[in-house]
Amino acid sequence: MLNQAQTVTLRAFLTALVELDSALPATLQQEVNKVGKMLATTPNDALNYLLELAENDCLKQFYQQARINIQKQYETQELNRYDKPSQQTQPTPTPSEHLTNIAIPILKAADSGAEAKTHKSSIIL
Repeated sequence: MLNQAQTVTLRAFLTALVELDSALPATLQQEVNKVGKMLATTPNDALNYLLELAENDCLKQFYQQARINIQKQYETQELNRYDKPSQQTQPTPTPSEHLTNIAIPILKAADSGAEAKTHKSSIIL
């Protein structure tokens, strides 16, 4: 299971993919595919590698803006976490589990940007 910072990193990276206007360069796409394979088995390594890939020129601006927006949303959610005691006992998949489940096929896809766009409603809060 991912911690909050890792969830923010993954969601921001996927959001950056959604925002792309064109396909990733072939070498970057291959690196993203490697991360997709790593995510299921070694999530910490995969997310550290995503941070490196987010520094790429075609992703950097989208990634940084998405990260800022997501962190603002998480701060608000944390403040409201226990407002409704009746909902505390409801077992639901954690946001990080759900995000990881959709992230793996996106990152493994031949065109991760196009695949991310098909899951836009699940990625962008």
